Amino acid sequence: MANGNRFSIARGTEKKRAVPRPSLRAAPPATGDVAVDEEADFGYFVPPLDAPENYLPNTAETIGELDELGEMLIDVVATPTSEDPTEDSTLPPVFTYWGQFLDHELTARTDREGAISSMVNAHPPVASSTVESQFRNARSPRFDLDSVYGGSAVGEGVGADVVKVISGLRHPTLKDKMRVGTAIEPGPLPDSLDQHRDLPRYGQVQSSVREAALRLAQAAMTPEAFQKFSDTLPQRAIIGDNRNDENLVVAQFHLSFLRFHNKAIDYLASHDTGWIADFSSAQALTRLHYQWLIVEGYLKGVCDPVVVDRVVKDRASHFFKFRAEFDARRQNTRLGNALPLEFSAAAYRFGHSMVRAFYDYNKIFGRPGTGFLPRATLQLLFEFTGGGGRLDTEKKLPKNWIIDWTRFTGVDPHDGSDGEPARFARKIDTELAPPLHTMFKEGEDQADQQLKELFKNLARRNLRRGYNLRLPTGQALHKHLKQIGAVESSPIQDVSALFATKPDLQNFLAGTTSRFHERAPLWFYILAEAEAAGGNRLGEVGSCLVALTFVGVLLADPDSALSRGFTPDQSPLKMPDNSPIDSIAKWMRFAAVMQ
Repeated sequence: MANGNRFSIARGTEKKRAVPRPSLRAAPPATGDVAVDEEADFGYFVPPLDAPENYLPNTAETIGELDELGEMLIDVVATPTSEDPTEDSTLPPVFTYWGQFLDHELTARTDREGAISSMVNAHPPVASSTVESQFRNARSPRFDLDSVYGGSAVGEGVGADVVKVISGLRHPTLKDKMRVGTAIEPGPLPDSLDQHRDLPRYGQVQSSVREAALRLAQAAMTPEAFQKFSDTLPQRAIIGDNRNDENLVVAQFHLSFLRFHNKAIDYLASHDTGWIADFSSAQALTRLHYQWLIVEGYLKGVCDPVVVDRVVKDRASHFFKFRAEFDARRQNTRLGNALPLEFSAAAYRFGHSMVRAFYDYNKIFGRPGTGFLPRATLQLLFEFTGGGGRLDTEKKLPKNWIIDWTRFTGVDPHDGSDGEPARFARKIDTELAPPLHTMFKEGEDQADQQLKELFKNLARRNLRRGYNLRLPTGQALHKHLKQIGAVESSPIQDVSALFATKPDLQNFLAGTTSRFHERAPLWFYILAEAEAAGGNRLGEVGSCLVALTFVGVLLADPDSALSRGFTPDQSPLKMPDNSPIDSIAKWMRFAAVMQ
C-alpha cells in the first residue's frame, strides 16, 4: 500500500465516497515472479440468472462457430512486411503496452488451463456459481505497483526466501533506490542518454538472492522445469511480475517506473521541497503520478472521455453496487475485492486488437531505414527478453534494442505512407494483426497439431474462454448497463448490421446456428462497438465497463491519487522548466528514458 500517511496532499472540494480498506489473502509468489500473490475474487457484473437468452447457446456447435469466428478476426490485407494503413488508429503505440502493464497490475493467472477454466475443454461452460466461488484472481486488485515493488511480504507461506528475493529489487548499496540493469554492446544507443536502461536481471544480484529464487522454484516445479529455470536464471528479469518481461516494449515501460523512482530520489535530494529523499517518499510520489496518469492519460485516451468523466463524477457507484451484490451472493466463499469477469475476460482484452505486427522501434530498427533493420517485428520484440532466447549468451539487453519512446508516445508521430510502420497503435476493431494468429512460442509443448493451433490463435482463445466462463452476451451486458442507468445507448440488436463493408463476416454472423448477430460473444461485441465508432477508442459499453473498473479500484484504495484528490501540480517533482509531470511523455522524460 502507498505510504501516503507520512505526507499531506491537498484534497479536492468534492465529497469523497467512504470506502473501507480492502482485506487481502497473501500467498507465495507464482513460480518465476517476485511479487507476493494477493488473492481476490471474480464475479459477474450481470447477475447470473437462469435466462438462456443472456448467454451463448450451451452446445458443442457453439464452440465450432466460435472457432470459425476467431479465424475471421485476422487482418487479411497485411503482408509479411507491411500492415494495412487503414488499420492505423490515432492513438500512439504506447497505449497498447501501457494497457498491458495495467492489466498485470490488476489480474494474474486468469488464462491458465485448470479445473475451473479451460479453453481446450471449453464445453460445457462452467456453472456460474462454481466460477464465482472458485475462480480466483492472484493479483491484488489495486494500482499499487506490486509488479514494481514486490508487494507486502507478509502472509501464510511467505517465508524468508520470498523476502530475500524481494530485497533483490532494491539497489544493493543505494538502498533507497531500485535496481536497474545496464545494456551492453552492440550499439549504438538510440539517443544521447545513458545505457542503464535494461531491466535488472538475476545475473547481477547477490548470490543469496539467486539461491533463494532457486529454492522457491525447486519447491514448486517439476525436475525438468526447474532445470530449465535454473539454466536461464541469469538472464531472467528480477521484477515483481515476470509477465512484464514477455515483450520488449512492456519491459521498457516497466523500466521507466524503476527510473522514475530513482530520479525522484535524486530530485528530492537536490531540491529544497521539504520532502525526505528516501524510499518511502519516492514510492509514494511514483504511485501518485502513475495513478493520476491512469485516469487523465490512459483512460481518457482509450475510452470515451465523456464516459470517464461521468464515472468519476458518479464515484463509480455501479462498480461498488456490483461488489455489494457479489458479496451478498457469495457470503460464505468470498475473499473480497471482486473484479467483474466481463471486464477481465472480455472488455479489457480490447488491447489485443491494438497490437502491431511491426514497429518503428528506434533508429537502428526503424526509420530512416539505414540501421540494422527498417522495422522491428513483433516476434523480435518477444525474443529480446529474458525468456525469448536472444539474451541467452550475454544475459543482458544490447544497447541497440533500447526503445526510442519519442516514436511511441506521440511526441514524434509518423504515418505509414512511406510503407514503413506508422507510429500509431492499430484500431480497436475486429481485425487482429497476423502474428496473433500464430503466436510466438505459444503451444509449442502441445503434441496434437489442432491443440497447438488453438493455443497460438489469440482470437479463438479469447472467444472460447468467454464461453467457458459463461460470460453474458454483448447485448445482455449492454441491456443491463442501460437498465441500471450506466449507459445511455440501447443494445445493438443485430451486430451483423455493422459490417456492411465486410460481407463475409456479416453473412457468417447472421447465418450461425448460435445466432451470433443477436447474441454476440462479449469480447467480439466490445470490438464491434468500437469499430462502428471509428476504432480510435472504445464505444460506450466498453468505455463504461473499463472506466467503472479502473475508477472503482482507485476509489477503493483510500491512498490512491483519485481518493486523495491528487493532481501533478501538488507534487514536489517538476520538469526542468518547472512544469508539472502531467503526461506520459513528461513521465518518460523525467525518468530519463526519453530525450
